[in-house]
Amino acid sequence: MDANLITGPMRVSEARASGKARIARTWQQYYEERGYGLWGFAPSPAARILAEAILNDSFRTSERVEIIDWGCGYGRDSLYFLELGFDVIGIDVSRKAVALARAAYMQRQRSGIPLIGSASFHAGDLRSVFKSRVGQKVCAFFSNRVLHLLSETAFYEVMREAIGYLEQGAYFCVSARSRDDFDSSVMEWIPGREQELARYKDPVRDGHEIAFVTRERFLQAVGQNLTQTTFLRATEPERVGVLDTHLLVMLGRTKVVPCPQYKSVHSRERRSGTVPAIQLFGG
Repeated sequence: MDANLITGPMRVSEARASGKARIARTWQQYYEERGYGLWGFAPSPAARILAEAILNDSFRTSERVEIIDWGCGYGRDSLYFLELGFDVIGIDVSRKAVALARAAYMQRQRSGIPLIGSASFHAGDLRSVFKSRVGQKVCAFFSNRVLHLLSETAFYEVMREAIGYLEQGAYFCVSARSRDDFDSSVMEWIPGREQELARYKDPVRDGHEIAFVTRERFLQAVGQNLTQTTFLRATEPERVGVLDTHLLVMLGRTKVVPCPQYKSVHSRERRSGTVPAIQLFGG
C-alpha cells in the first residue's frame, strides 16, 4: 500500500520502513544468487551520458570530480567512473552488493588495470554516509534504475535530499523505468493507478511494484533546483539474457547563485554518436 494513503505519522513511518526493508531483502537475494552475473561490468547508458557531459565540460573549476553513485549495486558503473579518473562514493541498501563492490574494486586494483580515481562503498543511505562529511559537497549525483522502486513519498525525499549534498553547478543524472517499459504479458496496472503504478503477474515477484517515471515527475521533484535539463531515452537489459528495459534519463546541473567570485556555467553542445541506443527528445 502506498504510504501516501496511510494516515497518522507513526503508520506512515512504519510503511516507509517496511518498503525500504522489502527492497533491501529483494536485492540482497538477487545479489546472493546471481552476483556479478546480473549485468556484468559493461557501464549503463546513463553512466556514459554523465561521463560524457563531465568530460566535455571545459568550464570545470576543479580537476577532481567526486560522484555519488546511489544504488551502486556491485559497482559496475562505479568502476567505469574510476577508470575515467573520477572519485566515487557508492551507496546501496544491500550489504551483499556493497561487499561485492568492494571486492570488485580490490580485484581491479590487484589486476593492474589503471584506476585513476578512488572509491568508498557504503551500505546505508545518503544521510548515514554524509554524517561524517558535514558541510562537504560533491560535484555529481548519479542513480541508475532505482527510483522506480520507491514509494511516491520516498521518491521525492531522495531526489530533494540529494540536491542538498551537491555543489553549485554540479551534475544531476538519474535514470528509471519509463511507461514504455510496461509489458502486459507479464505486468498489470494497479487499479486506480493506471499509467503510473504496475505490478508483476508472477506471484514470485509479488510486492515488486514499479512506479514508472515521467518527465513531469522528475521536474516536479527537482526541476526548480536544476538548469540545462535534458531528457533522454535509453534501453538496457533488465538482467543478462533478459529483454531490455526502457529507461528515461534526466541530466541537469544544479543552479549557480551569481556572485563576483563564481563564474557562471555555460552549456556545451552535446556530441552526437558517442552514446549508443539513446534518443534526445527534450530539454
